[in-house]
Amino acid sequence: MDYYQIAEEPLNASQALKRDGMYRMSVCMATLAIDLLLKSVLYRVNSSSELLVGHNHIGIFREIESHYPKPELRTVVKLSRKYFNDSRYSNKDNVHIFTESLAEDFIEYAQQVKDYVDANCQATLDDLQKKFLKFD
Repeated sequence: MDYYQIAEEPLNASQALKRDGMYRMSVCMATLAIDLLLKSVLYRVNSSSELLVGHNHIGIFREIESHYPKPELRTVVKLSRKYFNDSRYSNKDNVHIFTESLAEDFIEYAQQVKDYVDANCQATLDDLQKKFLKFD
């Protein structure tokens, strides 16, 4: 599965939803983009990880951070995990928190994760040899 390519749609949707004033769904789509971007790295690092079938952004980041450290992204990942559920399962008590500003923040968070994946998580020759070559 090409998680990275699939992440483009919710990232674009997040921007469009924000423009249309649908801030809760904008946040929802940004968190989905973050989920997929993180999984794109996890799939390469450990394609049999059980984390690929859930939405444990924190667990996924911990696993990939051991290969590609970026401590300053931890807060973004924690917020993404929290709002992943909050944006989907909102109620009248919390729907007011989904503002234009929050949507903008989450679009920026998704872009930060994309930048991390693009700049810090490139496969090295050693990574590719471990994945595709079998040494007996």
